[in-house]
Amino acid sequence: MRVSVLDFLVCPSCSGKLRLGGTTADAAEVTTGELLCVDCGLDYPVADGVPRLVSARERDSHVAASFGFEWQTFHDGGFESDTVFGRTIDEDVAQFHDVFDIKAAESGEAGRRDPLDGLVVADIGCGSGKLTVELARRHPGATFLAVDVNPAITEVAKAAADLPNLHVVQGSVFALPVREQSVDRLWCNGVIHHTGATEIAFTGLTRLVAQDGELFVWVYQRKVSPLVLVRDLLRPLGLHTWSHRTVYRICRALSLPTLIAVRLLNTIAGLPVLRSLVERSTHARILTRRRNYDELALTWFDVLSPRYRDTYTVEQVESWYTHSGFEPVRRYWWPVGVTGKRTKPLR
Repeated sequence: MRVSVLDFLVCPSCSGKLRLGGTTADAAEVTTGELLCVDCGLDYPVADGVPRLVSARERDSHVAASFGFEWQTFHDGGFESDTVFGRTIDEDVAQFHDVFDIKAAESGEAGRRDPLDGLVVADIGCGSGKLTVELARRHPGATFLAVDVNPAITEVAKAAADLPNLHVVQGSVFALPVREQSVDRLWCNGVIHHTGATEIAFTGLTRLVAQDGELFVWVYQRKVSPLVLVRDLLRPLGLHTWSHRTVYRICRALSLPTLIAVRLLNTIAGLPVLRSLVERSTHARILTRRRNYDELALTWFDVLSPRYRDTYTVEQVESWYTHSGFEPVRRYWWPVGVTGKRTKPLR
């Protein structure tokens, strides 16, 4: 039976129950009209098939504008075409399966049940949405929620139009419009370190996870980065007051010399005397991986455009899990990514 998105959504202001006003084209999916909170009386529009469960402040925030420009430009062909940050969709799906220890059934394998069947999976801060859409296609027995504050979420809804098990919602990580303890697997990759209040955002995520459910977060590692050094040099010049179009052009210009430097690193890392050393160092493997111009342009924009870009150690992140009643169960090889399992009831 198809699950209605209203089974999961709540008012982001008071966590009250929502009911549908106006009209909708589908009883299971909210496509038009407005959502009304039966407790506090606030109403939220549904535009382009997406419930817009954000306050005016969040909708107009620098975070929403920055990532809205980034992902709309991506969908319009201004960055990569077949990859996201240099990763193919198969690589992203493999990461998702890895961090949640999912042994997906091979195509054509008979008698094996999909381990996600019947579960609710949320992608909070879904960005381009390509991963969530692909997961919904590969796991039709699971229910997926794709949530992001940026207005380019509309493009995700278009891509998901033929997927009855994927619900797309505009919402803020600081006032998540998702019912507490309703999510079995929550994925939040590269999001909360851009909020300016990472630990508060993390705590909000934990409240959505059901008992024995799992949460994965990935945040920036505390390390020296030449790209971040450039960001630090530009910030006193008013970097975050510049138009996103101006920042985009700067990123395109910076990507060419960066590509030359990366190609040089690739050559050096490939020398027989250094190859084994590179393979043994996670940081060296990341630094010397092959990259292309469009990927670098997206990476530069992702570094320069956001107002906040905080960094952490894996020990810090694991302590957040412990304090929230989760057991840190797996570290992802690319730091800092940690999967935790809820082992204590929500307080």
